[in-house]
Amino acid sequence: MPGNLMIRKTIDIVGQRILPVSILILFSLTALRGQDIHFSLFNACPLYLNPANTGNFNGDWRLSGIYRNQWTALADPFSTAAAGFDKQFYWLNQNLSFGLAFINDESGSLSLFVNKLYGSLGYARIINHHEIRLGLQIGYVLKSLNYASLTLPNQWDQETGGFNTSISSGELNMGDRRSYPDCNVGILWKKKIKIIEPEIGLAFSHLNQPNESFFNDTQRLPIRSTLHATLKTRIGEEFYIKPALLYMNHKGATETIVGLITGFNVFGQNSGVKELNAAVYLRNGFFNQSDALALSVGATFRRFDFAICYDYSISGLKASAGNMGGFEISLQYKSISTVLNSYSIPCERF
Repeated sequence: MPGNLMIRKTIDIVGQRILPVSILILFSLTALRGQDIHFSLFNACPLYLNPANTGNFNGDWRLSGIYRNQWTALADPFSTAAAGFDKQFYWLNQNLSFGLAFINDESGSLSLFVNKLYGSLGYARIINHHEIRLGLQIGYVLKSLNYASLTLPNQWDQETGGFNTSISSGELNMGDRRSYPDCNVGILWKKKIKIIEPEIGLAFSHLNQPNESFFNDTQRLPIRSTLHATLKTRIGEEFYIKPALLYMNHKGATETIVGLITGFNVFGQNSGVKELNAAVYLRNGFFNQSDALALSVGATFRRFDFAICYDYSISGLKASAGNMGGFEISLQYKSISTVLNSYSIPCERF
């Protein structure tokens, strides 16, 4: 009996202390190796999704913002926020646009903080009713580690059964801050074909493959490719459906989001509420084991687009996360367009 009690006690210690810590260490290593942030409402952060989205809206200028909070079962949840501004202008009869985007990511108890600031330039051209958009984005990234709350495997104290920050981590030449320039490019195509409006974009991030290592070595951030597409189909004047797809590949690590958005206007043209919408998204449902199911609702009020989204985890980490998913909220504002449309009116010749 005493032997069985000792075995059970040992198993409890492993399950309650070592296993959760091992999971956190695994997430830490993943984060330090340059995994990019993601949003379920990926179209709500247009400048981060694709530099070619710069100026891709109806209006003179646009403000956008999104906030994501996940792993709320942990003492320090993960949170990500992004904000963007872009404006269209014409120079030498060319449709140009510029934009600014800021991203902040805090990995909670993992003590990793990332701030990104990007400036982007876009160019649009209509060729035979096909709209082509190109985008270039140059940015600066700052990553930092908070050693005060970070512990590593070598700091496990067997006598106390916990981590001890006074024990040497054994890691040499490890810095607490890293910064580097970042370069992204993208292309986008869209066209209106009667009742359908397809849109396809392709972006490549980290073209300069910056060194993001916190150590005295070189660890290049690989190029990330992003493919996104929507197919808006109008069913009458007041209702539409819009399938959406996002596929990202980052050195073999892939992420896929497929979704279906429905929108309708039941309040009439004179109402301030222009649209109500709802959507469902499935992450990693094609090429990998399904990770999460996301549901969102939103509305367009005057020139504001608002949406909230909740991710429900359906992966093996559901229990470790306390059955809690991720929450997102987004808001966009688009100004009215002051560019007058030009029309050709045929005249009789005398």
